[in-house]
Amino acid sequence: MNHSSEAAAAFHDILTNEIAQAQQLHDLLRKENALLQKGSPQALQDLSEEKKTLLQRVEAAVASHHRFLERQGFGIDRQGTEAFIQGCANGEALQQAWVHFTTLLESCRRQNEVNGGAVQLNQRHVSQTLEILKGLSQGDKTYGRGGEAKPNATSKSLGKA
Repeated sequence: MNHSSEAAAAFHDILTNEIAQAQQLHDLLRKENALLQKGSPQALQDLSEEKKTLLQRVEAAVASHHRFLERQGFGIDRQGTEAFIQGCANGEALQQAWVHFTTLLESCRRQNEVNGGAVQLNQRHVSQTLEILKGLSQGDKTYGRGGEAKPNATSKSLGKA
């Protein structure tokens, strides 16, 4: 089945938009990583709002992709996308754009995991610093029924005289 050139061109435009949004997200995630390394809380807060807006734009681009495939009678998953592409006369260009988009999304996922690990590490450092300031050590902890760490009642605070 060969899809109309208009449908193929429209889908190429959709993929181009998805690529642009994913590239912006990838760039933002790399910027976020740099800010996490510097420990710049206000800059991270500002970036968080930008990230939220950009994620909404990525979601809108993907929703457009899904609506297009549904109108063409295809599933909204990877198989539906690839089946539509195979039925296009300029399938090679669409396939390249599709691979570029999915590669970018995978790179965003990996970068987001790296950033999440950096956030967890920073949180652990802050918690350890607070424990030291409160006079707690790792050996002064017990665990509650739910497995949560609790300070021992005998812990000493550095703030006490």
